[in-house]
Amino acid sequence: MSKRTIRCQMAPTPIMTTSLQVTCETFAAACNAILAIAVEQNVSNNVKLHHLVYAQIRANFGLSANLAVRAIRRVSAAMHAAKRRKRTPKQFRPTSIDYDARIFDYREADETVSLTTISGRLHIPLVLGNYQRDALRGKRPTAATVVKHGRGWDLHIVVEDEDGPAREGPPMGVDVGIRNTATTSHGTFHEGQTRQAFKAERRKVRASLQSHGTPGAKRVLRRLSGYEARRTKHENHCLAKEIVTEAQRHGCGTIRMEQLTGIRDRTRIWNKHSNRMIGGWSFFQLQNFVEYKATRVGIGFERIDPKYTSKACSRCGALGIRHQDTFRCTACGFVAHADWNGALNIAAGGAVVAQPESARPATPAAVESRLL
Repeated sequence: MSKRTIRCQMAPTPIMTTSLQVTCETFAAACNAILAIAVEQNVSNNVKLHHLVYAQIRANFGLSANLAVRAIRRVSAAMHAAKRRKRTPKQFRPTSIDYDARIFDYREADETVSLTTISGRLHIPLVLGNYQRDALRGKRPTAATVVKHGRGWDLHIVVEDEDGPAREGPPMGVDVGIRNTATTSHGTFHEGQTRQAFKAERRKVRASLQSHGTPGAKRVLRRLSGYEARRTKHENHCLAKEIVTEAQRHGCGTIRMEQLTGIRDRTRIWNKHSNRMIGGWSFFQLQNFVEYKATRVGIGFERIDPKYTSKACSRCGALGIRHQDTFRCTACGFVAHADWNGALNIAAGGAVVAQPESARPATPAAVESRLL
């Protein structure tokens, strides 16, 4: 079974909107109260935190039993994430509410949703398109999140899909980068220059507005907040779908991509421009989208060791020379596009280096070249 989130627009009445707003603010306040206790007691375990704060939260905030439970779980997840990143968890803002099966129910017959709020149970109409109707048809979702979106309200419904039968076939490698967002081992290039130009333009707009500092500029900044992330997410969804479709077209049984955890820390150099590009590189999101879309159609997904995949020759395994987009093997003379050569190594399950390079410090130019 694979899970995905279906975003649906709600159409609440003014009275319903008020109830949702009050519930959202109360839920955030409860989360912040729980967070203060969790930080003070250094508790991140959900069960321990539940026994520590449940009765107090019910009494002080008037949340229903399951809304209180969802608030505790949200704080527990935030504490675990903060510990992994070695950071202090941030305060919660009144922008969303978590729901489970006991306090949320989707009704397909009349396209409404039933939600528990501070004011009681609400039955709110949904504004659905064909995509949402097809995704929710015949499903009994058990989890959802109410999200405040500007002046409107959305409902993110989690649905489970049956995975397709496992496919047999050769693996397909996908190399991700900045100059080319993705390159497949079949020679398909998805350029990244347009995305980088868009990010550079948005960065200039933000810098210009921030330099003014006027109330009007701040209003524009709030209005534009999240636009870049939403566009990048949409592009990653479309790109992931194209990658999976290509794997189906070529009869592939597995999609392989590099394990790039910690890449930002490993490649941080003195060049601010390179660090900024790497910091805004949404490779993890793209890989997650490819993984769940591939699993739904029965294609396996693997993350492989990225060591030497951009340096080794995909034909003989010897270390070669990469100059911008060109890879040249000094042993067998193989010349190819560097990203395609990397994708071939990834499809093979990683680079098999015939002669590992000697340990030497990497120059900033070499690091930037490997990333591009």
